[in-house]
Formats: sequence, structure tokens, C-alpha cells
Amino acid sequence: MQQVERNYMIDYVKCFAIFFVVTIHSNTVKGVELGTVNGDEVNFIINTIARFAVPFFFVVSGYLFVQKLNKIQLSHPEAVFKRQTQYVRKYIVKLVKLYVAWFAFYFLFELVLRFIETEKNGTALKNMFTDYIGNFDWWNAIYLGSRWPEYHLWFLPALIWAIVLLYVFMQVRLMRVVLVVSLGFNLFGLFGQSYSFIYDVSLNTRDTLFFALFYVMLGGIAAKYEPAVTAFAKKIPTRIAIICLASLFIMQVLEGFITLQVFDGKAENYFLSTIPLVLFLFLLVLQHSQVGKGTLFAKIGANAVGIYVSHVFIMESIRIMMQRLDLVSVEHTVLWKIVLTPMVFIIAYLFYNRLQFGKKFIRSAIVGKKSSWIRVKGGKPEYQ
Repeated sequence: MQQVERNYMIDYVKCFAIFFVVTIHSNTVKGVELGTVNGDEVNFIINTIARFAVPFFFVVSGYLFVQKLNKIQLSHPEAVFKRQTQYVRKYIVKLVKLYVAWFAFYFLFELVLRFIETEKNGTALKNMFTDYIGNFDWWNAIYLGSRWPEYHLWFLPALIWAIVLLYVFMQVRLMRVVLVVSLGFNLFGLFGQSYSFIYDVSLNTRDTLFFALFYVMLGGIAAKYEPAVTAFAKKIPTRIAIICLASLFIMQVLEGFITLQVFDGKAENYFLSTIPLVLFLFLLVLQHSQVGKGTLFAKIGANAVGIYVSHVFIMESIRIMMQRLDLVSVEHTVLWKIVLTPMVFIIAYLFYNRLQFGKKFIRSAIVGKKSSWIRVKGGKPEYQ
């Protein structure tokens, strides 16, 4: 069996994609003046460009997921379904654990903030806690994931459900049909986004059905027909691909300006031009799979999920610290606005890495402690 080489450019691009996610939530230069340039206008351009990031993550997730299933099919043809099901179960459980752990983290984070801000007497604290628990929305937690401060975690339940659907439709050989159907849902979902001025869909279309499923299916299809897709990608001259990609980024900004600024669309999570933009970007990634190998950018990109789940905590902690130190005025300066995004990005990366190191250290310590309690003698364990 031929070993599929690692695509380092996926991680390389993920580094920039996750940085753009941070720019969305930090509102880079919003509310400041950069000489004669309005910071809100610059922030709008950055924000609109950044909307390629989450769809790209969805495509990559679908691609790597199906690629792994293909490897299992080649290496274990005698027990394909069993092996694939085991992998899918393990993969889904891993995503669910990640989501539950970080949802609980932010749940407690908000509870601590409320505790700090609540008057310290039994009645006030009881009312605060009762109100907090009473307003908990399970549908929001299980499917939409849009509460503050864990609003960014919506990506994980959307991905989980999309991956489940991808696997189901892969088993019944309906991937191409579902790709077309999910494209229809994605296009309809635009009416709950920037095209709401034409027809306002009251549903939240930043979810599995209208957003994640199409891009995850797109990545899955790319992996299913990987040789043909990669061959097609390599036929496109790199210069042409880069020109097309740059043109599509400009087109997305223009589309965002027209739909959001001129016609007052209500949301901006994805656009019509996002589809060809992400498609061209992914073809470029397949074409240059070894770009970024051994670079810091690829290393950071490989840990993009850690930055994604933790950056809001870092950002909110910095905001609270600035308030406590009575430095709110500093937050409105140009220098602070420029520094904040890379600062949050770097701290989130380091913070998550330290968390992972701590988990490994604790796990190894527990395993070491358990093994030290047992000594084998004469084929029988003896406790020390």
C-alpha cells in the first residue's frame, strides 16, 4: 500500500485562517481613526476577508476524515466496516469531549464572572445562580452553540453533526447527491445572512444544515476522488490560481460591502463568493502539499483548534484585566488595537500548549504511580 504523504500546506494555511478568526472576534481596528482612514472601514474589510477561515476548516475536516477512512479501507479490506466504525466512533467521541470540556470551561468562567459582580449575600447569590441555571438553553448547547462567552464554540457541534451525516451518506453511497442538496441549503442559508434584505429567514443559518454540511461534504468528496481532484489541481498554473484567489477575496469584500453596507444585510458568516474562494484555496493547498514543511506557521496551524477554543477566554481575561486596572481608555488607542489581535493569538497558542503539557504530565504521573504499586513476582502481582 502506498503511503500518502502529509499535506503540510493544510497546517500552513490553517495558521493564517485561525489568525483571521481571532481578528473577527477582537474587532481589530474597530472604533479608531488611522490618520485619514476610518478604522471601522478597515475592520470591515479584514472581517469580510476573514470569512474564508471557518469554511476552510470545515473542508479540511471533511477531507482528512474521508482520507482516513480510505486508508482504513485499503489497509483492512477484510473488515472495512468494523474498522471504519471504530475510527468514526473514536473521532466523534474526541470531538464531543473537546466540546463538552470547553463548554463547561466557559460555563464556569461566566459563572465566576457573575459571582464576582453579584452582591455577596445568600439571597443575591442564590438568585444569581438560579437565574443562570434557569436560563440555560439545551438546544443552544447541543446544536447551535451561540451563547456568550462560548459563542465561538458553535463550530464544534456543527462539525460533529456534519461529520456524522457525512459518514452516514458515505455508507449509503449518496455523497454526491447530498453535496448538491447541501449546496442548496447553503444558498438558502444566505437569506439568513447578508442576503436577508431580499428575504429574511428567521432561522439561525450558522449551523450544521445551512453552513457546515456543504463544506464538510465538499472536503469529503475531494478525498473520495482524491487522485482525480489532485491531478486537476496540479493542472492549474500556480500564478493563475493565485490571481483567481486574490480576485475572489476582492469579490467577497465587494459582495460584503453591497449586501451589508448598502442593503443592510443582518449577518456575515459566509457569502456566495465564499464557495469558489474556498474551493480555489483548497485546490492550491492540494497542488503545493509540501509548502510550509518544518515552519513555525505549520506548527501553529497544527494546533489551530487549541487557539480556536481558548482565544475568547484570553481576550475576555485581558478585557477584564484592563477594566480592573482602570486602563479602558488604552483599549481605544490605535496601538492597542493593532497589538491586541497578535497578543491574543500568541497567548492562546501558548496557553493551550501548556494545558496539553499539563494533561500529559498528570496522565503520565498517574500511570507511573499505578505501575509503582505493582511488582510482578513468580507470575503474580504483588502490591508494594
